[in-house]
Amino acid sequence: MTELFEQFNCDTQHRMQAIFSSIFVLQNRMQTAGEKLQTEISMKQWLLLAMTECCPEPRTLTNIGNLMGCSRQNVKKLALALEKKGFVHLLLSSNNSVLVEPTEKVQRYAEEIGERHMKALSLLFSDFSEEEIGQLFSLYSKLYVGLERIESYVEELD
Repeated sequence: MTELFEQFNCDTQHRMQAIFSSIFVLQNRMQTAGEKLQTEISMKQWLLLAMTECCPEPRTLTNIGNLMGCSRQNVKKLALALEKKGFVHLLLSSNNSVLVEPTEKVQRYAEEIGERHMKALSLLFSDFSEEEIGQLFSLYSKLYVGLERIESYVEELD
């Protein structure tokens, strides 16, 4: 990645291309490392559990998918795998939507793997000051605003 950033550090357009590309590389590398960090569930399954915890009621497949940025069908596939492993229960609600309810196993797993996750976060951000973490957080929120503009743009193309 160092070579990519050096090569693309010539103007704003190239820097934007490098940042865009590096997001995908970073995601792939984080997923690979994360799945070595925790072997009982995949990183996508972990993300579903994390998003379920912060999802406002009702915790439906659709609502969780909106938080995760993926389809209801993708969430259902992940949730079914987690249900087989005992991490969630899938319940049919009165309006025929499927609710995702975490089991006690989620809390036990979080306690079991929590120290590893905290160490990984510490390692990932060890070169950042608190101020830089705040700046990155703010910049990421701007990326999400830009992504929403792209989503609107591609809807117009259809």
